[in-house]
Amino acid sequence: MSAAAVLAACSTMPRDRAEAPPLPSVWQDAPAGAELPVTDWWRQFNDPTLDTLVADALQNGPSIQLAVSRIREARALSYQTLTRYLPELTATGQGQYTRAIEDGALPTAAGGFEREQMTGSYGAQATWEIPLFGRIEAASTAARANTQSARADLRAAQVSLVADVAQAYVDLRAAQASRVALERSAQISDELAGILQTSARAGFASDADAADARRAAATTRTRIPGIIIEARRAENVLAVLRGVAPGAEPDTIRAALAQANAPVPHLELAAAPAAPADLLRLRPDVARAEAQTLLAAANVSDARNALLPQINLTGSITVSDALIGDPTGVGATIGSATPFISIPLFDWGARFATIRQRDAQFDQALIQYRQTVTQAVAEASNALVALDQGRLRLDAANEAEEAANVTARGSRAAYEAGIQSLSDRLRSEQQLIEAELTRIESEAQQARAAIATYRAFGGGPVIEARN
Repeated sequence: MSAAAVLAACSTMPRDRAEAPPLPSVWQDAPAGAELPVTDWWRQFNDPTLDTLVADALQNGPSIQLAVSRIREARALSYQTLTRYLPELTATGQGQYTRAIEDGALPTAAGGFEREQMTGSYGAQATWEIPLFGRIEAASTAARANTQSARADLRAAQVSLVADVAQAYVDLRAAQASRVALERSAQISDELAGILQTSARAGFASDADAADARRAAATTRTRIPGIIIEARRAENVLAVLRGVAPGAEPDTIRAALAQANAPVPHLELAAAPAAPADLLRLRPDVARAEAQTLLAAANVSDARNALLPQINLTGSITVSDALIGDPTGVGATIGSATPFISIPLFDWGARFATIRQRDAQFDQALIQYRQTVTQAVAEASNALVALDQGRLRLDAANEAEEAANVTARGSRAAYEAGIQSLSDRLRSEQQLIEAELTRIESEAQQARAAIATYRAFGGGPVIEARN
């Protein structure tokens, strides 16, 4: 037993660590500002409808429910793995009935004979495989890795779900705002086409100008169906993400989503959500890759243990009684203990092949972990570039809309003063609407860039599951 205790302390776990490659000290192309993680980042949109949709998705989203169920499965599997190396106690019981046929007879304990006998026995049996060579350490590591991987999957589902809901909501509001602007543009184009058509009949304008105005009006209308389709797609995505069949939304949600004059959500993100050193802590795919590396290490240990001796201890206590008659050999209580050792000697190299296979899988897990870290850094850097450039694009779009608004106001004043024609005024209104459409799209792209940034940074600190 002393020798077994010493052998049990020995470990066959690989000692290589899944170390991350060097990380940048600061982010490139990041907006200036403090690099502090945030939580519940979607609330920065200051949109109650979006807050309600996200809360509903985190509570009832099928992807979250599946991830939570996988955590329960992983915990149960982890407990089952650890119990393999704990003593096991089993209650036993059996009975035996014997009857002599024809002229036969059964001997009794007192030296006589009788026709039938029945005995019963009961007791307990304990078995234990001593976890030699760090088997319990490997099993514990594998159990933790399974649970860690499941928790990383839950966090990944939360991050992805919140980002998808926010993305679909931005798409919906952008489509609704664009539809309003396009319908107004089509109306103005119709008015301009009517004016030019009348002028052409009176000889003040050419038929080509009138036809071109009709073409512009028809072209504007061709853009509206695509916007309607995009809005409906976004509504259906919001429903599916929350586990609701499209068209079965509650009236309150349906009314809130149907507000055509709602602004496009805006999130002013002036800094990276986290410093480079925090990326490994925030990204769920990095945590999952680390867990898979630990699991691969545990598998290597299990394969190495297959080459080493195994010791099993079995003990039992059995009590037997006579139920019918007086059979011999009953009424005794028997205890036994049996140690059993097995040592693998020859298997044509199958165990060594398994070790080589597990070693290769462990190396692959290490490589995959480092690749996941570098990919995470690249995604975060790309998101920060898109965020910064999106801000510049939005600033330019706002400036262009303001200039078009000044031009439109001047055109209205000139028309009211009688020094500008109605067609010139309508053209300036058309230019203002085009600038508005550009600004709407720039707002949507900037919101999408902010969402992509938080997705790339793992959503900030841990989002607690709503269940």
